[in-house]
Amino acid sequence: MNFPKPFLPFDDKRSFIEKIIDTYINAGIRDIILVINEKIEKRLRLLLSMNYEDHMIMLIVNRFPERGRFYSIQQGLKNVKCRFCFIQNIDNPFITEVLLNDMMKGAADANYVVPGFQNKEGHPVLLSNKIVRNLLLLKGDDHNLRNELKCFSKITVNWPNEYILANINTREEYRKYFMPGEVYAGKHFVREERSCKQQHILP
Repeated sequence: MNFPKPFLPFDDKRSFIEKIIDTYINAGIRDIILVINEKIEKRLRLLLSMNYEDHMIMLIVNRFPERGRFYSIQQGLKNVKCRFCFIQNIDNPFITEVLLNDMMKGAADANYVVPGFQNKEGHPVLLSNKIVRNLLLLKGDDHNLRNELKCFSKITVNWPNEYILANINTREEYRKYFMPGEVYAGKHFVREERSCKQQHILP
């Protein structure tokens, strides 16, 4: 996907990043850390200054995106001061306040909390400070977060829909969630109409 995912439209008024930030703020999360690459830094700083000036949002620019996801996670975790923290992917904007609050209710009973749908783990993940400290001690960039979490106690919050499993990384995946009724056909998306045989070719 050539378009920066943080700025993909979520609805008529908000982008992915705005939807995610709004949900965390409404759930009572005060300290928000965004780890980004420098290509979107200027645009995101402008958005934050316009819409979130009164909120505690820290922006960390990852100058070495080639080092991978775990390096990026560590850059954010270095600034965590709380007992627990969420790790949220930009490619899943479907979080809700109810989900975040349900996860926080279980935080004291395990080292981390994850939502689940039909025996599959989704997003986000809520980590205890114990895990945060452990992850920061790891050397190298080839670690996988899910693998590292296997050594710790877990609570799974059962969730009633599959949206927690979403990973929107391609144009096809975006249209799957935001333009239902369309299927990919070669270089175009074709809208299937149930009420008639006519098909509309989308650019």
